[in-house]
Amino acid sequence: MKFAPTLLICLGLSLLTACGFHLRGSYELPAVVKQLSLKIQADSSLASPLKEALQSAGVQLGGGDYTLEILDDKLNKQTTNTDSRAKAAEYTLYYQVSYHLKNSDNQAVSPERKLLLRRSYQYDTTAIVGKTAEEETLVRELYQDAAQQIVRQLGSFKPSIVTP
Repeated sequence: MKFAPTLLICLGLSLLTACGFHLRGSYELPAVVKQLSLKIQADSSLASPLKEALQSAGVQLGGGDYTLEILDDKLNKQTTNTDSRAKAAEYTLYYQVSYHLKNSDNQAVSPERKLLLRRSYQYDTTAIVGKTAEEETLVRELYQDAAQQIVRQLGSFKPSIVTP
């Protein structure tokens, strides 16, 4: 009876590993993308979160046979709901990113991939400072989520030349 709790814990841990459970942020990337270059506009707000996400996944930046090129990233804000006075009551933030991988010969080796992320929030004109801070937090989360999704998608990379 003394060993029953220990046995249950060991059994539970073995079941978790058997089902493919991984901690969030732990990705197994193919060896070919463990070292790559990153091509992104210097003023892009995605640059820093993407570099951090790649480095935490074990990718060495600044070399290798492949280049991760961010083709486009756009952040848009749209009014999705109005109140009785025709003032904005809800906004939705849309963040779109497109990217692909290129080899050392500057040829695309993966099809262009696009991400579209969305966050909505209620807007209250009596709490403008708080809503501005909330919007800034949501925008930061969009960049971090996009970076994590790009790293996750790199996990399925298999090199091949893509013809346009």
